[in-house]
Amino acid sequence: MTIKTIAKLAGVSSAAVSKALNGHSDISDETKNKILKISKEIGYTPNAIARSLVTQKSNTIGLLIPNISTPIYAEIFKGLDNGARELGYSLFLCNTNDDIEIERDYVRNLMEKRVNGIIIAPVSENIDDIVDITRNSIPVIYIGGKVSDNMNNYVIVDNLYGSRLATEYLIQLGHKDIYMLTYNKDTKTNRDRIAGYRAVMLENKIDPKVFIYHENCSRRECGYRQTIKLIESEDVPTAIFASNDMVALGVMEAALEKGLKIPDDISLIGYDDIVYASLPTIKLTTISQPKFEMGVLAIDLLFKMMNNFNVNDKHRRIVKPELVIRNTCKSI
Repeated sequence: MTIKTIAKLAGVSSAAVSKALNGHSDISDETKNKILKISKEIGYTPNAIARSLVTQKSNTIGLLIPNISTPIYAEIFKGLDNGARELGYSLFLCNTNDDIEIERDYVRNLMEKRVNGIIIAPVSENIDDIVDITRNSIPVIYIGGKVSDNMNNYVIVDNLYGSRLATEYLIQLGHKDIYMLTYNKDTKTNRDRIAGYRAVMLENKIDPKVFIYHENCSRRECGYRQTIKLIESEDVPTAIFASNDMVALGVMEAALEKGLKIPDDISLIGYDDIVYASLPTIKLTTISQPKFEMGVLAIDLLFKMMNNFNVNDKHRRIVKPELVIRNTCKSI
């Protein structure tokens, strides 16, 4: 069913149908109501793609994330979706599966669909392909763990500050034997979290001990394996700072298996404050990222760029994380 079909049934022009469907005032109420009644009876649905070709506006925003199963992105998505709906936009969600080829294909598809903007948690810090495909013709906002300073427009967490918060808290509790357990991803997020930990340890004249795992395993699994190795080597620290909550869950699993109690034997602090962290059986002390706020901010920045796009402008927001104290740390 098309506008021409409605026009023929109503005995009016296609222009009149278009005006009625789009709420224009320069058409009589009688004609407008007649057209709307017919369109409802025949089940007419506007062709959004055809309309976007004419208006160059699809009222959609492309969203690319590396893994939809990662808990942190679920909370960010809520903020994005909330902000988008308030502005009258819909999100087009794409899962890139940490694959740069899939990422490229999705960006091309989104451009073909004439989305008004893109929010992307990039697979790599190298965004040359994304810039090349978008041709700097639509606004792009970056979020997530692979964001770096070569990206002009982004919303990120101050990970250096958050890591300092975690380390300072453990030291305030009297801990000096503090291990940081992290993974071998060379990203700004991970570099900043390691740097914050190292800085606080050195400021307090304590030797930093960063354990970086290089195994090809999930974060929880790697946290588990590394903690098992620590316990079996009898080099058990009084506290562990896990670079993210999934690693911390692996630490808890290993400690339970080896008969060690958290926090009685090992104090543990994570990072991210994923949904599992607050469960009654876990109650993980962690650094909380304002995930919903990040999503809202990203939409807000993108909307400003869509209304006044200049490729040379920089739109950046750095939000502060907070320490959330639960049950996995104790003073010594």
